[in-house]
Amino acid sequence: MTLLKKLQWSFGLLLFFFVLPVIAGQLPFNKQASTPIKEPEDKQVVYAATNLAEQSALEQTKEETKEETQDQTKVETQDQTQDPFKVLLLFTHSQESYQPVVKAASGKAAVYDEKTNILNLKDTISKHFSMNGIQTDVLDVDVMKELKLKGKSFPDSYNFVRPYLEKRLQEQSYDLVIDLHRDSAKKNATTLTYNNESYARIAIVIGAEHKNYRWNTAYAESLSAAMNEIVPKISRGVISKSGDNVDGRYNQDLTKEMILIELGGIDNTGEELNRTIAVIGKAISKSFITGKQQ
Repeated sequence: MTLLKKLQWSFGLLLFFFVLPVIAGQLPFNKQASTPIKEPEDKQVVYAATNLAEQSALEQTKEETKEETQDQTKVETQDQTQDPFKVLLLFTHSQESYQPVVKAASGKAAVYDEKTNILNLKDTISKHFSMNGIQTDVLDVDVMKELKLKGKSFPDSYNFVRPYLEKRLQEQSYDLVIDLHRDSAKKNATTLTYNNESYARIAIVIGAEHKNYRWNTAYAESLSAAMNEIVPKISRGVISKSGDNVDGRYNQDLTKEMILIELGGIDNTGEELNRTIAVIGKAISKSFITGKQQ
């Protein structure tokens, strides 16, 4: 190789290395690499007016729902804490009985019985009363049994039970006190058919010789009317008693909320008594519970 060719080759090689960086700078990947990365800009979000209105309405609805829930909870709490209507039952003539009921139990017919008697109705009464929101307590004293044990007679019944009743009324208060009896009247006076079902009729007796007389009468008349609205003529009405050969008080002077109910008569059946007890429970609720709330 001649000296000239060697010089030409060396010059060409130097020219190539000189131009190479210029050519590389024009390539696309170099431009991307050299471009600075911009940070994302914070953009303010602008909501449409309709969205703001909907949001406000939603918040208002939530607040109203919260208030309604609080009000409902308050009402439910008041209902739960409200004292129940309390009734005290007693059976001054505790061994009065119903002939068909005694006959079914023992095969004999009797209007007084030591085992099968009006006192046995206490559980049935409590059940029906409870179904109508009534709390029932029983003065659980077999008065006629105690009279026999102490050598006393039937006319002493009211005086004998009086201290038991008086003590209970001092210990607790009741909205209604019922002394339950069986009338001595026959079937035609104490039985009623209504909607193809028979009922034992009732009568309410009030002693008129004491200071609570008018109060007791008001309770009796209200209950009697409510019962007749449920089953027409199931109540024979309110009977006031005073004068010779009657008690005249029936211990009703101890509390103005006390009444005496004659439940059916000697010929009434257990089914008839059960239907009437159900009516008494409904009538008490209607007269003294539902009516007061309205």
